[in-house]
Amino acid sequence: MGILDRLIFRPRKIKAAREYFRERFGPAFFMRPVYCYDCNKKPIKVKDADIVRHVLDGLNDEDPICPECSWVMNTSSWDRFIIGFSDGSFTVEEFEKWERKTYMNEKFVSETLNGANQDIVSYYSFSR
Repeated sequence: MGILDRLIFRPRKIKAAREYFRERFGPAFFMRPVYCYDCNKKPIKVKDADIVRHVLDGLNDEDPICPECSWVMNTSSWDRFIIGFSDGSFTVEEFEKWERKTYMNEKFVSETLNGANQDIVSYYSFSR
């Protein structure tokens, strides 16, 4: 079942999840966040963050990070979903439950949609 899952079932589930998340959360789901929904703060650059240097190892100095909670905002929710779903860390339902509170925050969605230099990942722009 492992090879069938990786070659046939998982790609179909990912395509179905893309459609589901597009309808459920809209285009903001496929964009990098520009606003921390927990702290209600705009990000700063990693190089400007006042946190312990070893925590920042491996991060790009230009990555956005929340100045309060240190959430690194360098990937979209879709990117996080693809990585975790592909390695079996969680299901579509589990991920949707975790992300629901983020996308119920109107300010987070509007800030993300209005953010500068946003590129919607190619998965969002594919046609059915």
